[in-house]
Amino acid sequence: MRLKSLKLAGFKSFANPTTFTFKHDITAIVGPNGCGKSNVIDAIRWVLGETSAKQLRGGAMSDVIFAGVEGRAGKSLASVELTFEHTQDETSGIRHALNLYQELTLRRQVTKDGKSDYFINGQRVRRRDVVDVFLGTGLGARSYAVIEQGMIGRIVDSSPMELRSFIEEGAGVSRYQARRDETQKKLDEARDNLERLSDLQGELKKQQRTLMRQAESAKRYQELSDELAKINKEDLLKRIFEAWQYHEHKKIQQVSSSETLNALETVVNKAKVELERLSNKVAEGQWLKDDARDKYHNAQMAEQTAQHNFYTLNQELSQADDKIQRLTLIKTEAQDGIEHAKKELTKLNEERASIEPSLKVLGDQLTQKQAELKQLQGNWQSIRDDVNTLQAQKNILENAQKLAESQKSRVLANREKWIKKHNELVLSFESIGKENSADADELNRLAGEIKTLSLRQESLADDDDKDKLDEMTKTVQSLQSSHATLEKRHTALASEYDILHKMVHAKPKVEETSAKADDFSHLTRLKDVVRLSRQGESFAGVLDEFLGFWMDAKIFDDLALKAALAAPSTKDKQASRAIFKTGGGYGVNDSNLIAFGQLFDAPRLKLFDACYLLDEELDEQALSRLSDQITDGRLILTKTGWLIGSFGVIHGSSFGAESSLLSQKAEHSRRLGQLEDELGALEDELEQSEKTLKTHTIQLEALKIAQDEKSAQMAVVLSSLHKVQQAHTILQAKIQTDAIKRENFAKNKAALDEEKEEIGSELKVLESQIADGIQQLSEHLPRFESAQNTMTAMTKSMDELNAQVKALTDEHQGLQLKNSTLAQALTHTQRLLELAQKNLSQAETDIQAVKDNEKNLTAKLPQLEAAFKDAKAQTAALKIISEEHEAAAKALQLMQVKLQENLTEAHTNFAKAQTEAAQITADTAVGKSRLIDLGDEMMRIDEGFNLPSMLADFRAKTPKFKDNTARIDTIKADIAKLGAVNLAAAQELAELEERVSPMDIQINDITESMAKLKDAISAIDEKTKALFLSALDAVNAELNSLFTKVFGGGQASLALINDENLSKADKWRAGLVLMAQPKGKKNSRLAVLSGGEKTLTALSLIFAIFKQHPAPFCVLDEVDAPLDDANVGRFTSLIHELADSVQFIFISHNKLAMQIADELKGITMPTAGISSLVTVNLEEAEKYIES
Repeated sequence: MRLKSLKLAGFKSFANPTTFTFKHDITAIVGPNGCGKSNVIDAIRWVLGETSAKQLRGGAMSDVIFAGVEGRAGKSLASVELTFEHTQDETSGIRHALNLYQELTLRRQVTKDGKSDYFINGQRVRRRDVVDVFLGTGLGARSYAVIEQGMIGRIVDSSPMELRSFIEEGAGVSRYQARRDETQKKLDEARDNLERLSDLQGELKKQQRTLMRQAESAKRYQELSDELAKINKEDLLKRIFEAWQYHEHKKIQQVSSSETLNALETVVNKAKVELERLSNKVAEGQWLKDDARDKYHNAQMAEQTAQHNFYTLNQELSQADDKIQRLTLIKTEAQDGIEHAKKELTKLNEERASIEPSLKVLGDQLTQKQAELKQLQGNWQSIRDDVNTLQAQKNILENAQKLAESQKSRVLANREKWIKKHNELVLSFESIGKENSADADELNRLAGEIKTLSLRQESLADDDDKDKLDEMTKTVQSLQSSHATLEKRHTALASEYDILHKMVHAKPKVEETSAKADDFSHLTRLKDVVRLSRQGESFAGVLDEFLGFWMDAKIFDDLALKAALAAPSTKDKQASRAIFKTGGGYGVNDSNLIAFGQLFDAPRLKLFDACYLLDEELDEQALSRLSDQITDGRLILTKTGWLIGSFGVIHGSSFGAESSLLSQKAEHSRRLGQLEDELGALEDELEQSEKTLKTHTIQLEALKIAQDEKSAQMAVVLSSLHKVQQAHTILQAKIQTDAIKRENFAKNKAALDEEKEEIGSELKVLESQIADGIQQLSEHLPRFESAQNTMTAMTKSMDELNAQVKALTDEHQGLQLKNSTLAQALTHTQRLLELAQKNLSQAETDIQAVKDNEKNLTAKLPQLEAAFKDAKAQTAALKIISEEHEAAAKALQLMQVKLQENLTEAHTNFAKAQTEAAQITADTAVGKSRLIDLGDEMMRIDEGFNLPSMLADFRAKTPKFKDNTARIDTIKADIAKLGAVNLAAAQELAELEERVSPMDIQINDITESMAKLKDAISAIDEKTKALFLSALDAVNAELNSLFTKVFGGGQASLALINDENLSKADKWRAGLVLMAQPKGKKNSRLAVLSGGEKTLTALSLIFAIFKQHPAPFCVLDEVDAPLDDANVGRFTSLIHELADSVQFIFISHNKLAMQIADELKGITMPTAGISSLVTVNLEEAEKYIES
């Protein structure tokens, strides 16, 4: 297998579609720096699956797209394509299902959003597929086959594990490693499943033990609950007695607290009057104090102002004296400066006049020497040009000699290649005839097998089962949708039913909280407990009008009347109705008169015993007559809303109550009945739907299992068919190739004979050129050496004259510098003289001005001193007055605070008394409420219980009760120990046991599967270990051989490091260390090697790996940069040695390296930022030059 071509479009600097074809064994890519040569290496690594933008010298993956230059817009997509040929080769080909033909094309493209797509032979694949295709071939984004700039040096400095990865790739271990990773992944998944099942089994068994304990607890709970209920009834009677005693005691306390509260209120009112009187006096004293303080502060401000003016004037007089002294000193210094400047001017003029004659003499001597030096320099330049010309001619002759020797080496190498090709051609022709007959028989056998598998595929492709599966899936989905709709409907109705049931059957909360005597918030409201009977629901509207005004009223049960209200006598009812039997034409029909007790199920109110509903319509006269007949407190309500009593007739609307509570409750009761019917029907329908859905789901699962089995059989058939078709295609291609080889044998043999003659003639020409070059070089050397000697003598003379000129120049420049310095000093001294004279005049003027100002300030001083003394005296007087007023105000404030404390204490006592009175009132109400609640609680337990009768018994005789507290606490503690009791534990325990039993079988299956996976991993590890150690030994042998050849001796090797973290059996998994010891050096540490030695060591390692496991091609990016000419020759000899089995593509700037290439590909940049390709075939170029 070999690389046929590389296509780039929009990749980095290759804006235009560019195709590199590789027809020869050695291809060199050349060009100036910055023209895009390394982008070719980046493209190869990128298309092979590189995912790090940093490795491609970018910040993001979208950076590989051509970004645009001036005058050229950027691209939106970058694409790179590699084409390989002979991919079906048995030794170096690709063994993968995606490799179907003799050629394989790999393409990768990326868009602006950074999304990459991969294609193999036009079929979209994943990056993982690309990696799998090239596993074991030595190719990859970071394999040893692609060596980028700087990487050759990093190989030597690689970590142990990085070096190991190179050997593993060379050993072909990566293919097995991928299989091991997949097996390990399955093993991890199986282990996770086992852990999950074990956890689930453990949890279920834990639940099983819990449910067994819960079942026992439920039985014990029922026994204790029955005993507790019996004791609680006895204890409840005791609490009723205690509540009655508490209530009577609180009523006595309530009278006493009221008297105490009145007395304390009188004390508080008296203290408030006294405090108000004293507060007025305090306010008056505060005003007097504030006024005196303001006057005192104003006087302080006036005193501070006078003091400031007096002190400021004294300070100004002192400053004037200081200024006169400073100005006098300046005047004296200016007079001294004038005298010194005049003396310095005279001295400088005399010194400058003394050096002018010497300066003129030195100038004349310097001019003469410079003229002599210029003439000598002209003669030396002429001789140097002659020497350079001779040096260039010498270099040309030497380079021509080296080139001829290099070309001779290349021709000799080509002759060796010719011999190898000729032998291979003869052997190939002989083997083709032997294999032809066997290939034909195998081709017929494969064709028959393809036909059999195709028929099997057609039989499995029958879609009847699939249609049934689709139809059943749709049916199940439809049933699931219908079932979900029914469940939603049931949920909605059940929710509505629960809400209405709570509203209709709601029980008022009984709050056992303390309340004041006038607070009835703890009592039950009428609207919370009122409930119509079935007969009353039909009259809900008129009852709303009558009772709407009282719906928020509280129900207060008087203990003395509770028994009478609970059980009214039949005799009273009959008497109540008897008065309405009027007879004649003005009465009403008794059958239409309904007592309120029949219209309400709850509550039982005394008001209802005196009220009746007339189910009959009356006119106004009949209503009036009926009112006249009522002589007591009885009330009659008509269904039209009229209320009739002894007071007269009134309509319900006049009450002004807008209530629909009873109507709503009646409507809720009717809706509740409808919901019960609907929910019953819906639950039957849900049960039937669930049975149907379960039946169809079982049928669907059976069809899915059958379809999965059929799909598995189809996959096996397709896999077998694909393998047979692939073998058939390969064999057909081989037969066709053999036929072509037989046809081309004569042509190829004739071409080889012609190539042999060309190599012989070219070798003779090169040997003649080498002899001529040696003769020309020997004639040229004497002339070059003579010219060099002459130039050396003239250089010595010119150096001596230069030294003389430099000495004169230094002396002349020194005198010039001294003369210039004296001139500057003269100018500076003149300026100092003028400045001193100006300072003297200014100082005299300033002294006179300061003396005049000092005289004016002295005249103002007595006046300011007198003003300061007057202000100080006034401030002292006002301070005394302010302090007197402040003392008086403070005394009043102390009296006010004392009185306020007395009032606060009175308030506190009064509030405390109020709190105690309120607490007693609340306790009284709570005691009464508690007594009523306990009575109700006892009535719920014992319907025959009568609270007033029981209280009368308590008053007659104090009862004695047995203390059941200890037994109740014991029972409650026993129940509390039981905790939350699950009464359905027995049923849940049976269901749980059905789930636990199948899990043991599943755990055994997973355990057996894990054992098989571990055996597979062990087998892969053994195979990997054997391959790796074998490859390591082979690479070590090749590495030492190549290293010795390159360095002319020495030794190099790879060795496993001693990793203490690995067990003895896994020592072979350790990293590798590279040791190299060139000839003549004792130290084998790589760090002390030179750059060139490191490069040759790394190349020896890379080429040793290639010899052990040749990749299809090797790409090298400027690896010869650190090498000198001699080492470049060794590098090129290594490439020649491997070129028969490996295709080389290298980037270089070295001319000696370029000479070994069969083809040069030049990268240029005619337009800034856009790379272009120029290709030159060296053999064709040489033929063209010779012709």
